[in-house]
Amino acid sequence: MKVSFMLKKTGYLSCLLVLGSFMAINCVSTPKKPPEPEATAKPLPPPPPPDFSPQPYHIAMNEEMNKSYQRANEIIIGVYTGSHEDEVYGLTYYFEDFSSFDKETLSWGQEMNVIFQVLPHGLNPVILTHSEFQGLSDLDRTGICWDSYEGVRDVYLIESEKMLIFLKQKYDEENNRAYRNLIDTYPVTKECNTKAVFDLMIREMYLR
Repeated sequence: MKVSFMLKKTGYLSCLLVLGSFMAINCVSTPKKPPEPEATAKPLPPPPPPDFSPQPYHIAMNEEMNKSYQRANEIIIGVYTGSHEDEVYGLTYYFEDFSSFDKETLSWGQEMNVIFQVLPHGLNPVILTHSEFQGLSDLDRTGICWDSYEGVRDVYLIESEKMLIFLKQKYDEENNRAYRNLIDTYPVTKECNTKAVFDLMIREMYLR
């Protein structure tokens, strides 16, 4: 009787040991699944500009902005403050109080009170002083938004006014200096409605 009980007890213990070993082996041999990467949310384009009815020249601005957007690696709205002859690069334009557009998030950053330099890079913008701009007629103020003659468009820089500028950043290894080449520019005025045209262009581009 004692022998039978001991055999049963030994059998139970053996079963428990086998079961425990199996569970331990099974737990060790089953690798944990790596966490799945979180889906990157697609950036939302800016909302439609309120109370904005595009005029024919706005459509032309939109098309040209799209071309400049594809070429530019930096887009800025900043105040044009003047020009200077740089010892290394020659004629240089100055801007300040600027904010940059982020192509990844489709949003504008905070305004920075910093002066930065831009090289004309073959462009020859028409420079208007603040007083000259104030003296323009309504028709002329519209003309500087989009002034094209025989396929050539004049670009303008207005002193003390905000400008939307498309830039190409470059690096001069010989002089160890970074610089910006001007690709395109538009006055940010109520007649041009440049910010609304830009936002509309971004919406159309990313909602296609």
